[in-house]
Amino acid sequence: MNAPRPLGFVATVVESARQTALRLRHNRVWTLVLIGAAALYGIAWLVGYQVGRRTTDNGVIVYCNLAWWLQATVVTPWLTLYLGVQALHGGLEDRTFQYLFLRPVSRVALLLGNWIAVSLVGAAVGGLGAVVLFVGMADNAELWPDGAEWGYAGAFAGACAIAATAYAAAAMAFSAWFRRPLVWAAFFVVGLQQVVANLPISAGLRSATITDPLRRFVLDAIEPTQRLANSLWPAEATFDLELIGSPLLDLGWFVFVALAIASWVYARTEYDARARD
Repeated sequence: MNAPRPLGFVATVVESARQTALRLRHNRVWTLVLIGAAALYGIAWLVGYQVGRRTTDNGVIVYCNLAWWLQATVVTPWLTLYLGVQALHGGLEDRTFQYLFLRPVSRVALLLGNWIAVSLVGAAVGGLGAVVLFVGMADNAELWPDGAEWGYAGAFAGACAIAATAYAAAAMAFSAWFRRPLVWAAFFVVGLQQVVANLPISAGLRSATITDPLRRFVLDAIEPTQRLANSLWPAEATFDLELIGSPLLDLGWFVFVALAIASWVYARTEYDARARD
C-alpha cells in the first residue's frame, strides 16, 4: 500500500489554520468574548449617560474617543496578541511541536496557518467589540438628536479587523523568537509603540508602528472635525488630510516584515519545551 502523499504548502496552511481555529474554540475564548461584549456595552452606555448629563458633546465625539482609546488601542491588541501567543507558543510549551516538526510539512506553512486563524478570530472579535460599543452608546438617545450614525461603527469595526492582522503577525514574531512572548508583547504595545505613535516625532518612525497607520486609516474613514481629530491624534496640533498618506501600505509592510522574521526564526530554531508564560 502506498503511503499517503504529504500535504502541499497551501494545503498545509489551510489545515493549520483550521486546526488552530478549533484549538482556540476550546480555550474558553467565546465565553470570554461574551463576557467582554457585555462589559463593553455597559461601559459605553454608562459613559454616554454620564456625558449626556454633563456636557454638550454629541454621540460621534464620545463614541469615536471610546472606540479608539479603548477598543482599537487596548482591547483588540491585547486580545489578538494573547490568542496569537496561545496558538503558536502553546505548542512550544506542551511539546506538541515535536510531533508537528517530525511530519513532512513546512514549518513556515504551519506558522502562516496560525497567523491566518488568529487574524480571522481577532478581526471578528475586534469588529464585534466596536459594534457593541456603538449599540451601548446609541441607547443614549440624547447624544444623537438626528439619529444614530452607524457609519462610525462600521469604520471602527473595519479598523479593528485590519489591526488584528497586524497584531497577529506581531504575536507570531514574539512567539517564535522569545521565551516569554507576552512580556515582550506588553513592552511593544503598552510601552514602545504607544510612546512612538503619540509623540511629535518623525512621520517615518511613527509609520513603523501599528497604532499610527491605523489612526490615519480611521481619520480618513470618519472625516473628523478639527476638535475630534485633536482628541484622537494629540501629537498633531492641526489635522490635515495630507497627513493621511498610505496607512494600509504601512500596515502591509509591518505585517510582511513581522511574518518574515517569524518564519525565518521558526524554521531555523531547535526548540526545547518552554515554561508557560
